[in-house]
Amino acid sequence: MKYFFDTNVVSRLVKEDDEAIAKLQELASNEENEFYINGLVFMESLRAIPLTHKKLYDATKETLESFIKLETTQEIYDKSVSFSRFCKSKGISLGKCEAIDYLHFMTAKHYSLEIVSFDNDMKVLEEKYNDWILSNYVKPALP
Repeated sequence: MKYFFDTNVVSRLVKEDDEAIAKLQELASNEENEFYINGLVFMESLRAIPLTHKKLYDATKETLESFIKLETTQEIYDKSVSFSRFCKSKGISLGKCEAIDYLHFMTAKHYSLEIVSFDNDMKVLEEKYNDWILSNYVKPALP
């Protein structure tokens, strides 16, 4: 399978969180699995590591460089905006990082990847995604 890693998973791996480590080990046990991130996950994960933790920074960067990097295209941005507006119209508010959540979610969807995240907001987005897809379906005009 192909997996997109949300920043919160990488951040928890950096902190040596047992749940995150177990999840990564589980997924890595299958050699056919592929791990993906986008540039924003790369940047978000590294920027939080203090300058005084050079070894941790270097190790994290090396690990992130082993992930396949995805391009965030204009189409992904456009879909993220559209999906965000749809969700807002349904009363959904994700909080201070919602723009990033929408971007990560739509990146994973665009590339047909399963999202690995400990963020409950991703579950909310997953629940609304099919409704959004159906709302964008244009029915053919009747003769």
